[in-house]
Amino acid sequence: MNARESAGIALGALRANKLRSLLTLLGVIIGVSSVIAVMSLVQGLNRYVSAQLVQAGSDVFNVDKFGVVFDFTKIAERNRRRDLAREDAAAIARSAPHVQAAVAERDETAPVKRGAHALTAVTLRGVEPDYLEVNDLPVEHGRPLNATDERTHATVCVIGSDVAEQLFEGLDPIGREVRVAGLELTVVGVGKRKGAAFGASQDVYALVPLALFERMFGRVGSVGISVRAGGPEVFHQAEDETRALLRLRRHVPPGTPDDFEIVTPEMYLSLWRNLSGAIFVVIIGVSLISLLVGGIVIMNIMLVSVTERTREIGIRKALGARRRDILLQFLVEAVTLSAAGGVIGLGLGIGAAVLIGLVTPLPMYVSPMAVGLGLAMAMLVGVFFGAYPASRAARQDPIEALRYE
Repeated sequence: MNARESAGIALGALRANKLRSLLTLLGVIIGVSSVIAVMSLVQGLNRYVSAQLVQAGSDVFNVDKFGVVFDFTKIAERNRRRDLAREDAAAIARSAPHVQAAVAERDETAPVKRGAHALTAVTLRGVEPDYLEVNDLPVEHGRPLNATDERTHATVCVIGSDVAEQLFEGLDPIGREVRVAGLELTVVGVGKRKGAAFGASQDVYALVPLALFERMFGRVGSVGISVRAGGPEVFHQAEDETRALLRLRRHVPPGTPDDFEIVTPEMYLSLWRNLSGAIFVVIIGVSLISLLVGGIVIMNIMLVSVTERTREIGIRKALGARRRDILLQFLVEAVTLSAAGGVIGLGLGIGAAVLIGLVTPLPMYVSPMAVGLGLAMAMLVGVFFGAYPASRAARQDPIEALRYE
C-alpha cells in the first residue's frame, strides 16, 4: 500500500465520521489558526512601526528630561532635573558639526474653536522656524511658520487637515481666525494629511510660533529638542556631539550619568520588539497547548482505530504486508488527519487576519513564513503523535490479529 492510498483511507474515515473528525481536529485547528492570526498581527505591527519610524526620519533623535520610561519612581526623579531650554537647541545647531538642524518644541492639549464649532483636545505645539527641517509636518495649503512670525510673536497658526475640515466644513481656512486656548489666531497654513495611527488621527494639531506659545503658557517648562543628523552615516557622531555639548552646558561632572535623555528611533523599535515579542511568546504558548491537546486526541483516535482494525491488520500481514507497510499506512493516516486540521486552521487564521484588518485599525500582514510555520506544526503533530499508534499496529502478531473478534 502506498502513501496515496493510505491518505485516501484517512480522508474516507474523516468523511465517514464527520462529528468525531471535527472534535478530533479541533485542537489542531485552533492551534494553527491562532498561530497564523498572531503572526499576521505581530508582523503587520512590526512593519507598520518600522514604516512610521522611517517616515519620521531614521536620522532624527530627540532630547528631553524623561526619555522612554514607565517606572513612576524614575519619572518622579527625572522630573526634578533642570529644564532644557531653547538656548540648548540653538547651541546644538550652532556647534555640532554633524548636526543639520536642531529645534526646540513645547506642546499642550488645548481647545480650538470657530463660532459654534469646537474641538476640545487638540495638540497645540509651539515650534521654532526651522521645524520643517526636522519634523514630518509639511504644509499642503498656505505657508509654514517662519522667522518673522517667531520674531514678532505673530498670532498665527498652522492647523492639521482634520482640524480644518471639522471647523471650516469646506471653506478655505487660510486667512480666517480660530480661537486657540482663548486667543484669536489667524490660520496661515493647513498641514498635509498624515492619516491615522492605531485608530487615532495624526491631523488634529495646531502649530504656533514658540515665542507665542511661551506668551500663552509661560516660559516655565522644559522644551523637547528634535535633532536631525547630517545623514544616517553620521547619526552616531551627531548623537555623541549633542551629548557632549549638553553635558558641558549643564555642568555634568565627568563619570556621572546624563541629566537628560537622548531618544533614538532604534530605542523605540527595540522597545516595541520586546513588547511584541512577549505578546508573541505568550499567545504562541497558548497555541502550542492547543496543538498538544489536538495531538493527544489524534493519538487516542488512532489507537482506537488500530484496535478496531486489528483483524484488517492481520489479513494484510497474512497477504504479505510488511511491518513498514503497516507503519507507513497508520503514520500517513495520522499526518493526513493533522494536515486536514492544519489546512482548515490555515483558512480560518487567514480569514481572521483579513477580518481584523478590515474592521479594526490594526495592520495585518499574512506572510509566507506564517503559513509555512502553521502547516509545518500541523504535520509535526501528526508525525509525533501518530508514531506510537503506527508502531503499535506494525508490531501486532498476524496470528493473534486474525483471531481477534
